[in-house]
Amino acid sequence: MNNANDVRVADEIARLERARCRALVEADLATLGELVADDVVHVHANGKTDDKPTYLAAVSTQIRFLSATREGLDVRVYGDIAVATGPLRQSIELMPAGQRMEMSIMTTQVWRRQMNAWQQVSFQATNL
Repeated sequence: MNNANDVRVADEIARLERARCRALVEADLATLGELVADDVVHVHANGKTDDKPTYLAAVSTQIRFLSATREGLDVRVYGDIAVATGPLRQSIELMPAGQRMEMSIMTTQVWRRQMNAWQQVSFQATNL
């Protein structure tokens, strides 16, 4: 980190990512909607790409998150942009079939600060 502010920002992004994971497990669409930007691009590990409406719809009707656990997160800060990279383990249930999957992925996220609030603008997952 370049300075104390970068450390504070990195800590804030890590906190927001924990909140995002918790919102997934709790199916808290209101919190999730606040954490992801209106122009978010969310690329799943299978290559499927969602915008905000389709991402939130998938979380509410297609995927039940049983757990979402971060195993480290490296955050690099570039002013009002932060790039977060790290492994994520998820246990999910595909609805309505009830098929359970254990996922181990590496993610890269881009967070943007606007009007003193950080939101995720990009998410890319790759299977490990």
